[in-house]
Amino acid sequence: MLAAYPLMGQTSPYLPYRRVLLPANRIRELSTLKPWIAMVDIAQCWAWIAAALSLVALHPAWWTVMIAIPVIGNRYYGLFIIGHDGMHRRLLPNIRKNDFWTDLLILAPIGAINRINNLNHLAHHRNLATLKDPDRHKHGCFNKNSHPELVGFLSGVLSFWRSAEAVFFRRRRPDYPTDRPNFQSDDYTLRDFALLFGWFLVLAGGLTWAIGWWAYPVLWVFPVYAFMFLGDNFRSFAEHSHTEGDRAADDHRLITYTSNGIERMLVAPMNMNYHTAHHLWPSIPYYNLPIADREIQGHPEAAGLIWRDSYFSYLWRYWSAVPMEDCKAGR
Repeated sequence: MLAAYPLMGQTSPYLPYRRVLLPANRIRELSTLKPWIAMVDIAQCWAWIAAALSLVALHPAWWTVMIAIPVIGNRYYGLFIIGHDGMHRRLLPNIRKNDFWTDLLILAPIGAINRINNLNHLAHHRNLATLKDPDRHKHGCFNKNSHPELVGFLSGVLSFWRSAEAVFFRRRRPDYPTDRPNFQSDDYTLRDFALLFGWFLVLAGGLTWAIGWWAYPVLWVFPVYAFMFLGDNFRSFAEHSHTEGDRAADDHRLITYTSNGIERMLVAPMNMNYHTAHHLWPSIPYYNLPIADREIQGHPEAAGLIWRDSYFSYLWRYWSAVPMEDCKAGR
């Protein structure tokens, strides 16, 4: 069992690993930003989305729609994972530029603003494995201890509103350190509304004009929900949960998936399957996470960390394990 260590006024179950698995100079090297890599990946994702939409616009038929939906949804999910680096201000070295380009190229198309959205995510990092984690509902067993509850969570029926509230509506959490350098208000600004409204006009108006009234909900809202939201929901659950009560699980919630190419593309694109390395060192951008993972594997102090081989095989193990007797008591 890991000891509790102080971190920004909270307790961290992973600070001991952070201190010993990689030397400070190596962390600095791996944390060096290469914005051109992210921009190339962003351009490729949008190119796939544009190609899928163009296919339907040129040949509006059921089969082109069926091709376009997974392409649009999955490539936006890839964009969202790159935007995850933006949430940590690791897309560009300048915070204001980081937030602007993250909003313009990634988050505003789904109605989100980085400066507001990242408050919840940063609180998750500070409070993982504690009752203060705002994402505990995603990986805790207390709300997934029956098959109907698990299906409700994975389908979004029981999880969508809570996640959407954290991204779009929830105001600053009481534990967020407003006295930190570069703190920015969590109020929406004119700049934010301009980006949000502009993207809505481009997507809703453009798709309606080019394809039809049904194009925006079918070719944007549904793919984003089915492939990005549900994919990220499942990934978050799998990368922090266990087939045991939450009190026991809190001792070892750092999990990486080796997985296969298809699973990684569907569930954890852009190297997010290397989730242990990301939680240990959020400063390391997504394109360097595989390197960090290789360097910590086999380290004698990494014995408490977990590598799993498959997201879907873990889901089957969890399905087979519920209901768990120690689950409710371990909330």
